[in-house]
Amino acid sequence: MDLKLLESVPLFKGMSKEALENLVQLTTRKNYPKDTTLVEENEIGDSMYMILSGRVKVANIAQDGKEVILSVLGPGEFFGEMALLDSEPRSATVITLAKTEMMVLRRKDFLQLLENKEILSNFLATLSGRLRHANAQIKSLALLDVLGRIARLFLDLAKKEGRKLLDGSIVFRRPTHQEIASMVGTSRETVSRMIGDLSRDDYIKISGKDIIIKEGMDKAFPSA
Repeated sequence: MDLKLLESVPLFKGMSKEALENLVQLTTRKNYPKDTTLVEENEIGDSMYMILSGRVKVANIAQDGKEVILSVLGPGEFFGEMALLDSEPRSATVITLAKTEMMVLRRKDFLQLLENKEILSNFLATLSGRLRHANAQIKSLALLDVLGRIARLFLDLAKKEGRKLLDGSIVFRRPTHQEIASMVGTSRETVSRMIGDLSRDDYIKISGKDIIIKEGMDKAFPSA
């Protein structure tokens, strides 16, 4: 495995070349096609996953098939660690949104990895960031209307995945309307209407599979 690939994963920031080489020996590298269920809610887990390429959604799925997307993760991010820390069943289902390459780490090797001070520090920082994000989501659902929730979702995606253009706007890959609906707790039809409103009011521009966030949208839709 190319060590530069591992160095790009925030969890491994600060690790020496020797430590990274040892890490390679502990992991298994796997490829999964789109729409593959990697872990299921309530199953017992013995592995964590680190994304090298591709994207996955972390979701809770009801018996009637209704889905709530908790987060979308991409390269450099990881999941599945909670079940390894507390030995409880998986708390969510994770499904690939595109062809995805993973590094898979077993429980005993994961716990050994946390003995590295740099890894432990990076791990705790990531968990803290996720907790802040979860708090922001709860606040958004409680205090913002649907238009505000969608606008804040787009601003968050632009910050996380976006690329800044010369005019100051930010472009990022557009989730499907159903994915957006599952993230903000509304219907696909409502998402279509709200995106139309945002576009007509010149806060966003749809460009193929991308969304362009116009400069100043964050001032129009501040955090709740």
